[in-house]
Parts: sequence; structure tokens; C-alpha cells
Amino acid sequence: MRATFSLLAIVLAFCPTVVAQTPAADAKIFAYDATKPLNLTIGKSETPAAGVTVSEISYDSPKGGRVPGYLVVPSGKGPFAAIVYMHWGQGNKGEFLSEAVEMSHRGVIGVMIDAPYWRPEVPPPAKGKEAESERDGYIQMVVDLRRAVDVLVARKDVDGARIGYVGHSLGATWGAPLAAVEKRIKVFVLMGGLPKVPPDWDDDSFYQKVQRATTPRDEFDKEAAVLSPIVPERLAANTGPAKIYFQWAQHDMYISQKSAAEYFDAVGGPKEQKWYFTSHEFNDAKSKSDRALWLMRALAINVHRY
Repeated sequence: MRATFSLLAIVLAFCPTVVAQTPAADAKIFAYDATKPLNLTIGKSETPAAGVTVSEISYDSPKGGRVPGYLVVPSGKGPFAAIVYMHWGQGNKGEFLSEAVEMSHRGVIGVMIDAPYWRPEVPPPAKGKEAESERDGYIQMVVDLRRAVDVLVARKDVDGARIGYVGHSLGATWGAPLAAVEKRIKVFVLMGGLPKVPPDWDDDSFYQKVQRATTPRDEFDKEAAVLSPIVPERLAANTGPAKIYFQWAQHDMYISQKSAAEYFDAVGGPKEQKWYFTSHEFNDAKSKSDRALWLMRALAINVHRY
């Protein structure tokens, strides 16, 4: 299931005993050489609203290839707060584009990227190595998000003390590992993520019930062994000092209340959460409004800029 968390990751299991072990070496999985040049290129630009410029960008991935994305910049000299956005599995870099434009009116620079599986140069997984490919894709995505922070802090108009992150589903699932290793991001909004990929075999979400009916248990367990070292709750204890705001959907077909509670409880840093009467898509007005207001407070954004 690439739609939401990835094509194959949802058929993985997780051994609860692994959670108790959180060696510091785990963070090295998401390390990269920050001294290498980004080779940032800025392509086609457009002005969807007065005072806002949206540009296509790309930069080198430490894991190979180029990272495509968008950069949304308000008019003025700054210094501006900035937000890194990461889409859900069914979306791409455009999911948060309109939201970033709205935040730009408040004096916020936004950057968003495509997950590795959308990039043409990323080869399909070799037969029999699907789980390894999924694992490597997740690692690359977290590393590429760290490089997105590099893009921001390299700009003279960005206030490096006011960088936030918004992730939905796929982006929320890997938000905790990102928070554990990327301390330049000060606040996180995580919308409907999983504490482990996949949820437990006996999880009562609608989608997991479907998977139990269609996925052999031995395949499920085999995949778990490959992904277990990087499951989000393994690193979630180290998310501080960044504060995390979880948004949950009451009618989420992928995230059960049990999974939501496990993710929230696993986070060791400052945190809060709120439930919304919506679905996994978060297409309601309330969660979007709350997300914007929370970020404006957390990043000291001037609501009267325009």
C-alpha cells in the first residue's frame, strides 16, 4: 500500500520487544554528510497570489539522485519562520502547496518534497528485496527532509530558530524519527501517523483487517524483521526538545485509537493531541484552522503581517 504508508510497508509486522531497545546508534541510520553541496536548482516560478512566489526546486539526495520539491516564499526580506511539509502516501509534493501559500501570507517560507518512490530515477525493488527497498526508501526520505532543512537554513531570509514541520500520514509516521535526529526543527504537527509500520497484526483498523485476510502471516513476520530497527516509536523517546502536536481523525480507516495512543505515549518530548470529526484525509476545515493557529503561536508568526 503505497497509498498512505507505502505499497508494501503496511504488510509488515512488529515485535513489541524491540521497542524497549533504543540504542543511540539507531540515529546514525539517518545520518548524512552535511558538508556535501546541495546543488540546489530553482526552476519554473509562478505567483499564485500577490506577494507569494512558488518555485520548482531540486537538490542532491545524499542517498542518490535528485529531490524534487516546491519552495514557497513571501515578499520581503525576513527573517521569516519556515515550515517543511511532507505529504501522505497517496499524495505528492503538491499536497500542502495551497496551505503553504496561505502561510506565506503570514510571513512563512515553505518547502515540500516528493517521497523517493515518486522519483523516476529510483529503480523498482528487486524481486525478493521488496522490504529492503521499502526500508531504504523510508531512510532516504528522512535524510532528504533533513536536507530540506539545509535548503532553508542556507537562506539569509530564514530565521533558523523558527523552523517547523507538518507531516500527514506517511509524513506523520516518519515525523518522530525526523524529530529524534533533526534538532533544527523546533515544532512538529503530525496528522494521522503510525507508531510502527505496519500496526500490529491484530490491530483493529479497517485496513489492517483487510490485510489479515489477504496477507500470509509468515510474509508479514518476515517483512517485520527488516523494518523493525527503524519503526517510529523506537526513536520517539528522543524527540525533545521539539514539541509535537498530534492531530487524529475519529473516522480513520488506517489509524486505530490503539495505534494513536501508542504513538502519543512513545513520544518522550513535549506533546499534545486533538481528535477531529473527520477521516484520514483531514479534509475538514477545523483541523486545518487549528494547525495554522498552533503553528503561528509555536513559531511566533505575526498574524497581522498582511
